[in-house]
Amino acid sequence: MKRTVARAAILGLFLPVLISASGAAASEKADYVFKNGAVYTLESANPKAEAIAVTGKKISYVGTSQGAHAFIGKNTKVIDLRGQMLLPGFVDAHTHPTTAYLAQGADLQYDSLEQMLMSLKAWVASHPDAKVIRGFGWRYNVFPKTGPNKADLDKLFPDRPAILAAIDGHSAWVNSKALELAGVNAKHPDPVPGFSYYQRDPKTSEPTGWAVETPAAQEMLRRLAPPTPEAVIAAMTEILPKFAAAGITAAFDAGMPLMPTDRGFAAYLQLERENRLPLRIVGCYYWNDPKTEDPVGIALRLREQFHSELVQARTLKINVDGGDFQRTTVLLKSYPDQPGYHGEFLLGPDLINAAVLKAQAIGMDTHSHVVGDGAVRAYLNAVEAAQKAYPDSVSRHTAAHATYLTDDEVARMAKLNVTCQASAQWNNPDPGVEMSINAIGKDIMFTEMGRINSVLKAGGRVAFGADWPAANYTSTYLPLDAIQVALTRAILPQYGKKQFMSVLPPENERITLDQALKAQTTDAAYVLGLEDRIGSLKVGKLADIVVLEKDLHTIAPSEISTTKVMLTMMNGTITHRDGI
Repeated sequence: MKRTVARAAILGLFLPVLISASGAAASEKADYVFKNGAVYTLESANPKAEAIAVTGKKISYVGTSQGAHAFIGKNTKVIDLRGQMLLPGFVDAHTHPTTAYLAQGADLQYDSLEQMLMSLKAWVASHPDAKVIRGFGWRYNVFPKTGPNKADLDKLFPDRPAILAAIDGHSAWVNSKALELAGVNAKHPDPVPGFSYYQRDPKTSEPTGWAVETPAAQEMLRRLAPPTPEAVIAAMTEILPKFAAAGITAAFDAGMPLMPTDRGFAAYLQLERENRLPLRIVGCYYWNDPKTEDPVGIALRLREQFHSELVQARTLKINVDGGDFQRTTVLLKSYPDQPGYHGEFLLGPDLINAAVLKAQAIGMDTHSHVVGDGAVRAYLNAVEAAQKAYPDSVSRHTAAHATYLTDDEVARMAKLNVTCQASAQWNNPDPGVEMSINAIGKDIMFTEMGRINSVLKAGGRVAFGADWPAANYTSTYLPLDAIQVALTRAILPQYGKKQFMSVLPPENERITLDQALKAQTTDAAYVLGLEDRIGSLKVGKLADIVVLEKDLHTIAPSEISTTKVMLTMMNGTITHRDGI
């Protein structure tokens, strides 16, 4: 059915589409009509509109408010946007909802030991029956290079075990009672020597209270506060509605380290069956143990087993290196204060090469934890070899974090069609970045960190993912936080004003709002393998939508992160509504 395009041409819009996703005429009417809005479709051919209609789970119309009237029936819910911004639902390309259990306990996101201990004491006072003292978010910048020490906790809690997760989720701070109950002493072996270990007194070999990197931290958690399926589901049930309230409609679960992976997927399916899953989940098998036999086979089994409407296993995640603070990031250059030391692979090049090759052979996606430029290079080498061996494979590959990139890696990422997954909110001059400078030096930090604009200029793809609850300094899952920092590379005032410069170098790595929105929607959906169903607003696509209080194009970048999310819709169902 054709209509005049005169009004649309004047508005700079496109011809209204008056056929529903099923091919039926507009007379079928819609369940919802959103009109009079600043609608940004993320479709390059028709980027702007005024209205959309939703029929069932799908978008049935995108166009002018006048054209939307044909879709309004007596049962249609009409929402007048009054100029508010409507976008595709935000997609998180790397997060960890199943580790919400890890983030429980006292909030330790402070810049002094005294403040952290005060928070711990307050939490203990309000949880007198807790058998294990829990906390999350201690910052590495509070402690010396040798990390936190059990003695500070022993003074307050000599008789109860305490296990406190670091802000990046990759370490734990424990007291003497925790070490005793867990059976970790001077003779206890380190989980992955050189990579994940218990920091020790150089004279006695006794653990000092810092469990370095994920394997050691998880060993302590399993022995002290084992995450039961019921506890994990309870924590997920609490955090997932908050994701929806932030505008998130789909997410890539980048690893379920607290429980067997099949149980993690089963937990998601349980929530889906109970209509308590407010976003789509695509997940992976998280490979972080070099002793694992056939990780690709495990990932394939999961892919065949879990594929419901909202939950699917799809990917092999490969944990290549570690983090700056633990000095396990793999660098091409030596660490400045340790000549000849380049960091530590958790999974070495030979293992990576074999796994990526096998994944490519069967059309399986891979998703790698790569922080250092050396880790990125090792992963790209594996992808390049696999693509040469199986050039027709449908496998997709993602370099997650890709925090430090040389010019060579930027170019290769684009050439190999490897997505750069970035946690853009990390690219600001907070004290966590100061700690990274202390570890790897200004030379790398100020030339290689967060080079998302360079990747885009080279023709590559960037997808945003918060990596919640992990962080450098402040834990956040909010997409608007990432979008603002992507534009400014400046600290978010609501998380504290302490900074050592106004803009994090390289300043030319700032990107535009439209580029940031694409990274948080369309290109993040690509990582999940769902870009043909979500990530943009188009007739026939699923109705995943977010409405913002203000049109982000009309406000200062510094106001983006405090803009209110008015409504979130997933699969044609409203999952969050506030004041609209």
